[in-house]
Amino acid sequence: MMIRFFILVSVAVLSLPAWAQQGKTMTLRQCIDMGLANNYGIKAAEKSVDRAKAMQGAAWDLDKTELSLSQDPTSGGSPDNSLSLTQQIDFPTVYVAKGKLLKAETRAERGKAEIAKQRLKADIASTYYQLVYQHELIGILQAQDSVIGRFCHIAEKRHEAGEARKLEKMSMERKLTDNRNELLQAKSDLATLQKRMSALINVDVPMLPAESRLEAISHEASAFNFANTVEGQYAQDRVNVADKAVTLAKNGFAPSLSLSLRSQLVISSWNPYHQDRSRFSGGNFMGFEVGVGVPLSFGATKAKVKAAKRDREIADLEMRQDEAQRRQDYNALLGKLSVAREKMDYYNGDGLMQAEEMARLAETEYENGEITYLELANVLDESVAHAMKRAAAINDYNQVVIALLQANGEIDKL
Repeated sequence: MMIRFFILVSVAVLSLPAWAQQGKTMTLRQCIDMGLANNYGIKAAEKSVDRAKAMQGAAWDLDKTELSLSQDPTSGGSPDNSLSLTQQIDFPTVYVAKGKLLKAETRAERGKAEIAKQRLKADIASTYYQLVYQHELIGILQAQDSVIGRFCHIAEKRHEAGEARKLEKMSMERKLTDNRNELLQAKSDLATLQKRMSALINVDVPMLPAESRLEAISHEASAFNFANTVEGQYAQDRVNVADKAVTLAKNGFAPSLSLSLRSQLVISSWNPYHQDRSRFSGGNFMGFEVGVGVPLSFGATKAKVKAAKRDREIADLEMRQDEAQRRQDYNALLGKLSVAREKMDYYNGDGLMQAEEMARLAETEYENGEITYLELANVLDESVAHAMKRAAAINDYNQVVIALLQANGEIDKL
């Protein structure tokens, strides 16, 4: 009977229960692709990149062109009507520096969006494997419910026949109630995970994992490389932005330019002051003016350059601190992985063999009258507890692997 329990558990976890089959079966890759396409957070991040790209067009941001029309009879012989165009521009290197800064900001924004995508992939993977684990847990509890239900029936018959005490019957009924409460909780946890996955990939239909069995993720730990992570690349992009900001601040020392074009404009129908225009009968006169603006003091520009350099130093220090912290976190995860792997190996190896041997011995001893029916049921509890601990150990291992892959920029290996 106990050996058959292990077979029953294996069959139960190979298929979803009928209540859970209402949903869309998807692989992990399908979930990730759908999340990247539908998740509102990712869409917002991509819009931020588009905005940064659009802002690159503001690099050559010229001041408004001044157009003026004047009539001045007191100008001492100048044409009484004149039209002028004036344009103020910065030194060309200023616009070049602005363009490089805006391009660097776009790269940084793109890196920020990539961080959001990698985190979403990790969240989806974590939730996906928790769904597989929850499915396995429900299968174990349903198998146990079937076995305990038969035990309850047998215990009741034995009690009615006077072959067993009432305590045996009550004990089996309590076990059945406890198991069904755990099953209800497991179903509730599964529904919660399905809602979480639906929010991540932005679909209304509950998602069901394509994997029918809980298995450990194949993984070989690699050395931590901060520069290869999206966080490391984003930190470097921020340093590059600060570098370009220093260059732009230094361009504050460059002069500005002013270009003007003036033209005499005689309007025959408009001469309120009755000016003598006979001397302009040959045509209008035109002229131009070029000016250079040089600041009288460079104190403000020096302060801006100094502040920009400090921002660059801050960005570099923050990058170094982030790298140190992430390296420490990665090493801590490696320690957790070692513990999780050892625990999982036990429940898949010696622990599994011990549970099967206990089941075999209990069945033999019960048939020989060496143990009571209640003692046989207790061995069942231990066997089920082992199956549940094994599933939990595999899930813990998988969650650590996902965290490691995300921390080292390798989440796409899943």
